[in-house]
Amino acid sequence: MSGTKPDLSSLLSSPILGLTKGSKKDRPTPVTPVEQNPAPRSKGPPSVHSTDGGHKFNLKDLLGTAPKLSRKSSARSSASSRKSDSEGGPKSTGGESTGSLLKKYGTCERVAIGKGATSVVRLAHKWDRSEEKLYAVKEFRKRRKNESEKEYVKKLTAEFCISSTLHHINIVETVDLVQDENQHWCEVMEFCPGGDLYAAIKKGHMSPSEIECCFRQILQGVSYLHSQGVAHRDLKPENIFFNGKGHLKIGDYGASTVYRLPWEATVHMSSGLCAYDARLVDIWAIGVVYYCLHFQELPWRAAQTSDGLYAAYASACANPQQSATPPTINNLNPRACRSLIRRMLEPDPKQRAFIDECISHPWVQSIEVCHMVPKPSHIHGYAQSLTQTLMRG
Repeated sequence: MSGTKPDLSSLLSSPILGLTKGSKKDRPTPVTPVEQNPAPRSKGPPSVHSTDGGHKFNLKDLLGTAPKLSRKSSARSSASSRKSDSEGGPKSTGGESTGSLLKKYGTCERVAIGKGATSVVRLAHKWDRSEEKLYAVKEFRKRRKNESEKEYVKKLTAEFCISSTLHHINIVETVDLVQDENQHWCEVMEFCPGGDLYAAIKKGHMSPSEIECCFRQILQGVSYLHSQGVAHRDLKPENIFFNGKGHLKIGDYGASTVYRLPWEATVHMSSGLCAYDARLVDIWAIGVVYYCLHFQELPWRAAQTSDGLYAAYASACANPQQSATPPTINNLNPRACRSLIRRMLEPDPKQRAFIDECISHPWVQSIEVCHMVPKPSHIHGYAQSLTQTLMRG
């Protein structure tokens, strides 16, 4: 995976889904409950925070007359720090005041630790007695000239409305939505000192056990998302992060959609060139990520018949003599993984596996997750090295 970063967005689905996803700049606004309700009031609190300490997350705070959605926070709903994820560690202070970003979360470094088409991510430091807390702060773009204040705030709050209700060991924790001293809206998140999965893949030298551990943790995170009625729709190594303890965490919910509300049984189809089940986009993407973990390269540049590699793969999948093990799948190891990855990288979405089938697959169940066993057989070397460097700094 040398050179410029590949945009896996174009690989997340086959042409049968009717999707040709491009860069973040070209992505459609996520279809979420935010988009289905009246726009937010122009005057509101400078800080909007997720659930914490019994404080209920309420979409009405953001959307005026929108229906109320509240969910209790998990025990892991805590601010990121150098003691992130430790038992008894400091909990998020989000929700206790409406102070500025500087007052609540400290000083942001000038150098960005991440950049996207619509935002910049910086590291914020704040000393609390003898402990230095670290946060990842995503500063959103300014409002465009042809964009109303209501449209702008709706787009910003759409991502927060989803991410702030998610609490799981394999999900980046969202702490707050607050304005900085220049009145720019910022999303405050858990900081993951081990870097992103793209950097780890590019570094290379990942052991088979480490690769499988990453894969199972991604599946666990997506299983949680889908259980909450959320599809990510932009899963790729750049959006998956390591904390300092071997936990892989899925972040960046700017393209996510709510396909089922908690009280609903019906799955709402997403709209593109045709209606599609957003969950199956995630399954396809995880299969592509597994291939990248193994070979440090993409199986094809675009999941379109105009791409020769993909056309050959799709043709093999449709050929009864090769359909079970097309060459792309047959090159993967261990052998036990091939039946599952084939089900995940099924060009016909109607035949593709759902997350429950993936999680329950015997091979997945046999995978060792490093932080779930007393003496793991592997470490995430690149992430551990970055974390140690940060701690020494």
